[in-house]
Amino acid sequence: MFNVQLRPEVRKELKDPDGFASGLGIVYTGLTITMAGVVMMLILYFNKPEHVLHPTWLLFIGLSTVAWGEIKKARCK
Repeated sequence: MFNVQLRPEVRKELKDPDGFASGLGIVYTGLTITMAGVVMMLILYFNKPEHVLHPTWLLFIGLSTVAWGEIKKARCK
């Protein structure tokens, strides 16, 4: 979803710079999914307060995507 470009001095320090950039893009995507869940919770808080915890699954999906991207980044360092 996100196309990340690394600076040349950062690319020299990494073992696999393309994998690191891919992992960073995955992290950004996961953060976007998580924030979408938070916005949905905010909307539900004002419209239907009893249903505010229904988009919790979006938070779990987003945070697991962030964890996957962080693992990928750690392997490519």
